[in-house]
Amino acid sequence: MSDVLAFLRRGPISPKLHGTLDYPLAAALIAGPLVLDFDSERAFVFILVLGGAATLLAVGTNWSRGIIRVIPPAIHGILDIGATVALIIAPFVLGYSEHALALWFSVGVGVAGLVATVLTRFESDLEPAMGQAQMQPAH
Repeated sequence: MSDVLAFLRRGPISPKLHGTLDYPLAAALIAGPLVLDFDSERAFVFILVLGGAATLLAVGTNWSRGIIRVIPPAIHGILDIGATVALIIAPFVLGYSEHALALWFSVGVGVAGLVATVLTRFESDLEPAMGQAQMQPAH
């Protein structure tokens, strides 16, 4: 597990940039099924649910772009890997690979998300709390 965590902390994409990109990604996952005619109820529901989960992950991660900040960045990275791989294989596993728009949307967003995930440095970019800094003994 420590090898995975070390890998997740090496990418060139900063937590700030990744955290910023999370919001349009979540919006695309929610809007895609609502705006595009996927012609597959499974694709519609799966991608919409993943968009909701992506929103919660973006809001909940403990870095500068998070709002609630309860999810450690490394856990965010592991969940991103799972979600993006799921997007890539879902058309074949869930049976919507014959629906071209849903297939290409799912695989395209999945591949782009996986590339961004692999290239991200999953660590908190938050400054230590001011109260903690003031509690340190003077040297």
